[in-house]
Amino acid sequence: MNEEQVRKGRKSEQFMQDEVFATALEKMRGDLLWEFENSKPEEAAKREIIWAQLRAIENFRNEMAKMIDNGKVAQRAIERAQKNLV
Repeated sequence: MNEEQVRKGRKSEQFMQDEVFATALEKMRGDLLWEFENSKPEEAAKREIIWAQLRAIENFRNEMAKMIDNGKVAQRAIERAQKNLV
């Protein structure tokens, strides 16, 4: 655990909380769900692509959440180490 993880965690959290980014990501997700739900029965290939895109959005969110969590863990580790030095 180090300062770099703390920095990345904080940047990731700021990024995910950004109103414009969050709105755009949610709009993309909503548009994809609409396309998926309104696809024709014979458009299986289209639904597969949409599903992959939805999974990519979810995977991105999960990776960002991991970076945020790792940053918080690293910050706590640094704080504990500093307390032990005092």
